[in-house]
Amino acid sequence: MSFEAVTEFLDSVERLYGVPACECIVCRDHRPIYRHAAGHMGWKGGEPVRGGEWYWIYSCTKIATMTAAMQLWERGLVGLDDPVSRYLPEYAAVTVRDGDGVRPAKTVMTLRHLMTMTGGFSYDQTLPSIQRAKEKNAGTRELIRMLAAEPLEFDPGTHFRYSMCHDVMAAVIEEVSGQRFSDYLREHIFAPLGVTGVAFRPGREQMERMPAQLCWHDRELYMFEVERDNTHQLTPAYDSGGAGICCRAEDYAVFLDALACGGTGANGAEILKPATVRQMTENQLTGQTLRDYHDTMKPSESEGYALGMRIHLGGDEFPAGEFGWDGAAGALAVMEPSRRLSVIYTQHVLNYLPNYAQLHPELMRRVYRCAG
Repeated sequence: MSFEAVTEFLDSVERLYGVPACECIVCRDHRPIYRHAAGHMGWKGGEPVRGGEWYWIYSCTKIATMTAAMQLWERGLVGLDDPVSRYLPEYAAVTVRDGDGVRPAKTVMTLRHLMTMTGGFSYDQTLPSIQRAKEKNAGTRELIRMLAAEPLEFDPGTHFRYSMCHDVMAAVIEEVSGQRFSDYLREHIFAPLGVTGVAFRPGREQMERMPAQLCWHDRELYMFEVERDNTHQLTPAYDSGGAGICCRAEDYAVFLDALACGGTGANGAEILKPATVRQMTENQLTGQTLRDYHDTMKPSESEGYALGMRIHLGGDEFPAGEFGWDGAAGALAVMEPSRRLSVIYTQHVLNYLPNYAQLHPELMRRVYRCAG
């Protein structure tokens, strides 16, 4: 089994796409079958990456958040169609924007709405409630409580909009478990799998092993270097369920491998039952919500959206049943259960559409050809 074509591609991304550093790990049936890092720690050169660097994976965090939610569902602590207000009472009387005014929501927001991005939220971090929460250094539960005062963009369940839904789900997980969100993930997902290289607040040692982070200016069409921080971590006390994780590729690879293999890790730890993984990866959108997903996220026409991640339904070059998600700086997490195959790809270029339209598809074409 030769992954020469994957290595050739990874070695070219700095030249072709301006991505200064990247790493990719492919696992099959609990065994790493490929690993390669390419590029440099700095922008336009510097120390070469060696592998094991730390990256913000942003929305790839959502896969862990959904896993945590489904663990609570397995234990009978939550129901997917329970009202959000059962756990976060502030959401019992939410309002919806209506022209220049607001009105009471016509539908009840449920946990399924949060998990499928149909809750009615936006990703607007300039909202007054969020600004007040920042001033107070609010934690996850407090900030999400304050967010309930903001009008929704639409009635829950009527549209799809990529948003802070999974941040709200993190607050539900805190409320139900009695633990801080990051502590819950560590105790119930990462520690059982033997994973140590995952953090919401990377320390000095981790930051020193983090490649430069760039951002693409989509109007002026140029890249520029930005601080190696994460604006989705809204306060120092806040754990973002939508985009908060910083990690080494090798550690998230262990987690993704477990999901690709039915919820059980290489060490035998079961983080989810196989039937739960299958339920988590069933398409949830139909009609208007599915049209919204295709209109706004621009996926393949054969793609649906499950509980917090994409699901390939068949009919294109990628296998039916493949699921996963990506991140704002270009990270990619893919699981293909029929092959018991998983892929983690990390990089650090924000707001760059070629990550998703070109780089990720070409990487996965080469991985599948090489892996067989």
